[in-house]
Amino acid sequence: MSSFHHLLESHSYARGRLQLGIAGVGSMVLLAAIVAGLGLPATVFPESAGSFLTDARALFAWGAALALVTLPVEALGGFFVPRAFRRSHPSLITWITGWLRGALVITLLMSTIGATLLAAGRAAGPGAALGVFGLLLFALLTFQVTVARWVAGLRVNKSGLGAIEEELNSLGGSMPRVTVLESEDEGFTGGVAGLPGRETCVLPIAWVGGLEPRALALLLERRGRIVRSGLRASGVALALAWTLGTFAAASMLPGAGLASVAGLVTTSLWFSLLSFVGLLLLPTPSRRGTKAADARLLSGLEGRDRELFSETLRALDQLQDDEPERSASIESVFHPIPSLGSRRRALDEPATGLAPWHVARTAIYLSIAGMNPLHRLVHCNVGRPDLWVFLPADG
Repeated sequence: MSSFHHLLESHSYARGRLQLGIAGVGSMVLLAAIVAGLGLPATVFPESAGSFLTDARALFAWGAALALVTLPVEALGGFFVPRAFRRSHPSLITWITGWLRGALVITLLMSTIGATLLAAGRAAGPGAALGVFGLLLFALLTFQVTVARWVAGLRVNKSGLGAIEEELNSLGGSMPRVTVLESEDEGFTGGVAGLPGRETCVLPIAWVGGLEPRALALLLERRGRIVRSGLRASGVALALAWTLGTFAAASMLPGAGLASVAGLVTTSLWFSLLSFVGLLLLPTPSRRGTKAADARLLSGLEGRDRELFSETLRALDQLQDDEPERSASIESVFHPIPSLGSRRRALDEPATGLAPWHVARTAIYLSIAGMNPLHRLVHCNVGRPDLWVFLPADG
């Protein structure tokens, strides 16, 4: 408890969350390395073939055990740390019920996916199982809004967006497909969901009611240009390739496999370790994607609209960690979205090189298919079920 008080006294809210995320992710990575390295799953789970339901039950038990391991860190991230820093947070009872719902849905989803992979692996070999894994990644992208609603109980709100459409027309843009979701978490930003070519822009109801129409139109136009320019498609493609490639590599490591529960659990542990590598590597191209997306929007804006966009970014940053500036070393390792200061300084300097939009965020979400617990331990969403599926976006 004294270390927790030290955390509060020595850090801002943003740094407190970052330290908590580092501790949670680091502990899980270390635990995964030990369990996989010692081959412990083979001593707990059957190596022989079982029925779909038998496999699903065993994998559900594994997922429930993971949830219990992550619960202390998640409780800190979802309730105790926000309360200590006087940030918006649910009551303890509300947080517990929300976490239970989210953990249950995620565990059911992971165990069903896992049992499906085992059925494919036994019937037609590891190649077929990896093919099914790839199809399931596409399914997660297609039904991302549905998964978010199941996990966090988010409701669709059909509030009128007529004023926004008029502002978009004046910007020379057109109204994209929009889904408005109700979330109690101030950090919920929605994002862009669906397969490339069939995207929908997901907005939080708080933005629809809290931002002036012109500001929201600018954010929607930005997302529209992200889609039309191919930035989002390149991010999705790289996230799919990374997730499928690392899962395939994990399935070939010691003790791993796609034909038994023990082998699949070991695969998931190795996959979690490789996903951790992704947490270190993928933020760099993701930051370029954010800056490139800003440049796409700003290239057609003048005067007041440019100022309004910058002001809106500041308002949204305050709803996140409220950290407009951070050191280059911290940002380069832990943050796939550049700080507000970095973005403002880059507005007239378009990013160069590979710039896939939200590749890190997309890969973290897709890693659910590989039963990776790190997807809900990163600092931005630890203990916040509303953000497990739609991690905070860049506007």
